[in-house]
Amino acid sequence: MKTDRNSGGRPAGRMKTAKIEIAIEPEIKDEFMEIIRSEGKKASIEIGIWIREYIKNHKAQS
Repeated sequence: MKTDRNSGGRPAGRMKTAKIEIAIEPEIKDEFMEIIRSEGKKASIEIGIWIREYIKNHKAQS
């Protein structure tokens, strides 16, 4: 029996249209990636969630 497990990401039908790149120190990146991996998460998904929450909070304050 095959079980479908959604590991996150874009909703079905949504296309990746742009990319944001950031520059941080290698030590910070390595520590962040280690934590994200230990939590079983993907960095791009988590950062996308943070950005959406930031936008939502900004709109709520306006």
